[in-house]
Amino acid sequence: MAISSTTAILKLLKTYYKKEGVQNLLFRNSPLLKKIAKDRVEGKTQNFAAMYGRGGACTGDFTAAKALASTVSQNVEFEVQPGQLFSVYSMNAKEALAARTNAGGYMKVGAAKMFAASESLRKTLAAALYGSGYGELCAAPTTAMTANTAVDITLPEDAIMKIDVGSKLVIKATKATAESSATNVLTVNTINGTTVNVTPESTATASSGYVLCLAGSTNGTSPLLPVGLDGWLPVTKKRSGAGWNSYIGTSFFGVDRSVCADRLAGAFYDATGASSAATQKKSYAVMQLIKKLRRQGSQCDLIVMNDSDFMDFSNEIETTNTYFTQTSTKESKKASIGFSDVSASFSTNYIENIIDDPYCVAGRFYILSSEAVAFWAYTNTDKVSDGIEGNNAGKVDPINGEEDKSTDPMQLLADDLFSVTGGNDTFEGPATLVTLNLFGSFVVTNPSVCGVGEFYGSTDFAAA
Repeated sequence: MAISSTTAILKLLKTYYKKEGVQNLLFRNSPLLKKIAKDRVEGKTQNFAAMYGRGGACTGDFTAAKALASTVSQNVEFEVQPGQLFSVYSMNAKEALAARTNAGGYMKVGAAKMFAASESLRKTLAAALYGSGYGELCAAPTTAMTANTAVDITLPEDAIMKIDVGSKLVIKATKATAESSATNVLTVNTINGTTVNVTPESTATASSGYVLCLAGSTNGTSPLLPVGLDGWLPVTKKRSGAGWNSYIGTSFFGVDRSVCADRLAGAFYDATGASSAATQKKSYAVMQLIKKLRRQGSQCDLIVMNDSDFMDFSNEIETTNTYFTQTSTKESKKASIGFSDVSASFSTNYIENIIDDPYCVAGRFYILSSEAVAFWAYTNTDKVSDGIEGNNAGKVDPINGEEDKSTDPMQLLADDLFSVTGGNDTFEGPATLVTLNLFGSFVVTNPSVCGVGEFYGSTDFAAA
């Protein structure tokens, strides 16, 4: 209730602002995205060669070995092409003048818009990190739709991390389906836990197996976003499915990887297809993939999984590693649950910390050699980092470190990142358009030392 019920007294009292600045209510950012190397590149493509076969010209019969001499040193050349992301905001003169200093607002309007645009860039790039360039999020909901009528749909938690109020989503038969042929287009109205209220453009309802993607992620049937881990280490329809052979046999950055999938597309472990799958623990699945990668000489120094899987993984360890400390009955007793750090080892391979990344698809995990994974960018990648170190919890304060570019002179590429151009003229005056440009691709320079796995019960939504 109000401090007073008397109108005259209320008009006498001021509004008291107890806390400076603007609170950040957005999700945390991807710890893996911040951790991987970012390298600057140029040129039309970034090529690298890889040897996938030593050949069979070694035997006790010289003539037999000679006949196989042409098989020695089998090589391919990857031709990496960039994806792209644009994060945009506009400013007019009234907005700039209304809060030139903190006396006019909780923070400068331009700085607030720059922070929001930067966060959008980070979170969408995190979505691309765990995708294959098509903006795929999850299996499409089969909820009945009515054109222009709001409806609630349920999405997985990892998909919720990658969208926001105002996002446009597309339902497609496959992730590579052109958006012009999308089954439906959805606008996000509200997000409440895993319940998302959307307004569809048509009455079309998705069939089982359809995919939900971020709108604006394809040019026809070609991906526009940076290609991520599920492009380099694909699990499309699983290794055992018929779709795998047709997918892995197509050209990927100029390479047909079907000739030797484990080396050219990385190791794969499917717990659901394993013996005694229903009782298989997550920790066992992780060790199986480490074993595969160790054979390939992998350092296996990065394990990444969804935070829900990390909790299950930690609980498995806790139930088998319980220690009791006896204390005097006169002393107070303290207890704690969970782990601050979880590590894994196999012989001489030791992974100091497992990364719990909420952007990682639940049920899926990755084991990587850090020196083999990078982001190759034409543009400046400083905005990818939010200032929070490593896998630490926390969120950056919006008022710290953000500089408004809308009042800068018009230019195409300031700081190798920002483009400042004229926006639409409105009844309130002219506007300036600020665009954050990001051109580049995630790359796995040695797929043989990196792998992906699926825990028991996981659902593979990434249709070919």
